[in-house]
Amino acid sequence: MHLAFARGRSGDLRKRNTVMSYYRNVKNWLLEDFPQHRHIVEQRLLKMGILERHCLKRQQSGMVTKAPTCTKADLRSLIDGLYFDASSPKEYPDAALLSIMWFALGRASDLAFIQKRNLSVGSGNVLFLRQIRAKTSEEQGLSLFPDKSSFIMCPLHAIAMALAMQTFPVSSVLDLDHLSGLNVGDEAPATEATPLTDALVCCSDDDEPANATPEATSPRRKSTPLKMQGYVNRVLKAASARQADAGVSTGLSSHSFRRCGAQHANADASLRPQWIFDRGSWNMTATNKAFAYVFNTTNKDRKVSKVLSGWKSNDNPTLPSAATFDSATTTKSRRLDRMLFASSLDLGDASLIVDDEVADLLVASLIQHFPEVNERYPMSPYTSRMRMCLFPLQVSMPELLGWSVELKRQASEVREEEKKPSHVSFI
Repeated sequence: MHLAFARGRSGDLRKRNTVMSYYRNVKNWLLEDFPQHRHIVEQRLLKMGILERHCLKRQQSGMVTKAPTCTKADLRSLIDGLYFDASSPKEYPDAALLSIMWFALGRASDLAFIQKRNLSVGSGNVLFLRQIRAKTSEEQGLSLFPDKSSFIMCPLHAIAMALAMQTFPVSSVLDLDHLSGLNVGDEAPATEATPLTDALVCCSDDDEPANATPEATSPRRKSTPLKMQGYVNRVLKAASARQADAGVSTGLSSHSFRRCGAQHANADASLRPQWIFDRGSWNMTATNKAFAYVFNTTNKDRKVSKVLSGWKSNDNPTLPSAATFDSATTTKSRRLDRMLFASSLDLGDASLIVDDEVADLLVASLIQHFPEVNERYPMSPYTSRMRMCLFPLQVSMPELLGWSVELKRQASEVREEEKKPSHVSFI
């Protein structure tokens, strides 16, 4: 049990996964080098399941320190702070990542690099998202609905804002390519699509003296790419510090969203735990995996998604759509989405574009909530971009307000799912 209480370089106790990995490697090495003593090795060493259960029981006092839960109120405060303090397009994909992590019960490594071509509108009036789980390498489909209470926490609106603020075409929904970490010493070829800030980073400092020799200058240390989990933790630390007066929970990490989202869904008695496990892609026993494989369908995932978004599991929320507008208004809205999503539409490479139906849905969400966004964040980069796109279309704020009112009226028409009879009754 030495590894259980061994401390790492930072002085903190090692994480459970690290302890389990070290233990697994040592045990496999002994079994491989001394096969004749296999029964002695298995008798003396604990089984992995026993050690893992022992780790899980020692919360806050042993190997495991579970991340605090990020409640929905915390999520609102964090995203609200990112929108309010936004000074560049970079804050919008950060906010969208936090929103998707909470609603999808997913890991940052799974959701950070969702491809644009993996977004679609399902037949059941739902935004459908396909992803590949990093740990299991399994393809998974997730449902997303608009949030019932506030646009700040709405995952659809967050994705739409992130796409609208993209400055150049990329294949990912969230423009987080800066995580790849350009090494300062490397000379990256500049292209027309290269942002000016990235090109300047690759240039040498102008303050170096002209007579400086290569031997006199100290070699620069190449920066290693920041991992996704560390990046999310850094974003959370900065956002939590700015929103400390709002009562945001302290010590939030990337795993906090995954935990609290599952707990929030589990509070609804109409949801079965197996549905929540499947949405979060938790590894269960073989029996539970087989049960989920045979019986679980996307309909169950939609019920979980509705509860996470503030709806009842049997509600049928309406997605925003400009299809009910008159022809002139529909034409303007489609011209607007071409301007807002210029880096995601009408491109030659299919991996860089968003489906037209998805674009219509996202621009309708932006129109629906823009009066509130304009009032709450009047000086934000997104608000300025939206005004610049509305000006050449000659769309005034009163006209846009009328569109928003109509879309909100559509959203208020919530129907319950029709209950299908389980058997045929002969009367």
